[in-house]
Amino acid sequence: MKINNLFLFLMLTFLLACEGERIDFSIINRSIKVNARIDGMKTRATNDTWSEGDAIGIYMISAGEVLSAESVLAKNAKYVTEGGSAFNPSTVANDVKFPIDGSNVDFIAYYPHGSVGTDFGYSLNVTDQSNQAAIDVMYSNNVVAKNSSNPEIALQFTHKLSKLVFNFTPSVSGVDLSGLKAKLVDFNPRGKLSLIGGEVTSTSTKAEIQLIVSADGKTVEAIVLPTPDLTGKKLIIEHGLIGYEYEFSTAENISSFNSGYRYTFNITLDPIAITSVSATAIISPWSEGPSETVYLNKNFNVYQPVGAGTQENPYTIVDARNLSPLSGVWVKGYIVGYYTGTSVGTFSSDLSDPETVKETAFALAASSTETTGSNTFPVNLPIGTLRDALNLKKNPSNLGKEVKIKGNIGTYYGGIGMPSGVSDYEFISSEP
Repeated sequence: MKINNLFLFLMLTFLLACEGERIDFSIINRSIKVNARIDGMKTRATNDTWSEGDAIGIYMISAGEVLSAESVLAKNAKYVTEGGSAFNPSTVANDVKFPIDGSNVDFIAYYPHGSVGTDFGYSLNVTDQSNQAAIDVMYSNNVVAKNSSNPEIALQFTHKLSKLVFNFTPSVSGVDLSGLKAKLVDFNPRGKLSLIGGEVTSTSTKAEIQLIVSADGKTVEAIVLPTPDLTGKKLIIEHGLIGYEYEFSTAENISSFNSGYRYTFNITLDPIAITSVSATAIISPWSEGPSETVYLNKNFNVYQPVGAGTQENPYTIVDARNLSPLSGVWVKGYIVGYYTGTSVGTFSSDLSDPETVKETAFALAASSTETTGSNTFPVNLPIGTLRDALNLKKNPSNLGKEVKIKGNIGTYYGGIGMPSGVSDYEFISSEP
């Protein structure tokens, strides 16, 4: 095929030359030459340069057009760097070439390369903070009106999310902060970047975001979706038996987390007075912004479970409620009944009419004599051997027995229970 193409090109060259036309040899290689830099600090999430293997996605569209199915000339081409600013196509199929007629084109690019929907939406998910660079989403649309006469494509990327940096210092010198835990509460971890205009939107689903703390407990970094309203959003810190809460909405000069900004919080933890936490918040590039000094007086005691969540040492019902959500853990309790409806408020222990007893779930409790639905722990019974062995409709003699069961802890029947992942069980006592 390559030989045939070369032959055709030579023949075309010969024929045109015979006609006295000038040959433009620049059309032989129309591949774009890509260089990329990052606006602001010229840095990604973790270092001062691009890292080997970093990949961007490139779209080439007709000049002056909006990104659409009709305007796209090359879509989501994957370009990779060996560590510098130069990016090359990952495969021959990804090699983007200028139009052969020399017409002008515009370029849109994003990082990191991934799947893009038919609406040109790039899905965002910052739930996993273990690799900051992988969620440091960036966007570029600065290269316009280019053609093959000048193949250098200098992409300028801007950060589209917000970065939070927390520096922790104990108020008493010499206190070891290793083992410190931190999480963000009431944040929207999922959303979408529109490649059409570079706008970021978030879903309405809120969740906790577990943060990755340095080994010495002194530093935490997080990348979050831009947040216009900080109401209800918190930083939860746990160090040993002491817990601290930082409410972002209490800031006087910071009312939002904006795209492309880095917000630094220098937080002093007082392990003696416990009731006071002082924090200094500073916004620095990525983009410049105001600073904030904050004094907090909130604290809580960290719950220490009795069990370990293992088959040998399962969690208690109280443990399960305080530690939710969890996956693949063991919980022990007494089988005390079932639910006639879809909430813990419909709890019943009446087995007099087997036809009314549900097989799909049962109620556990810390006491075999529990009668209040809100104190029970609903457990889903999946179809199969486990349901056949445990449900009270077929096994009324199970009422009052103590059992340990393995599954996922979360919201169920309007309370905390085991809604899914139920995979194993073991009776602790064979008699009620």
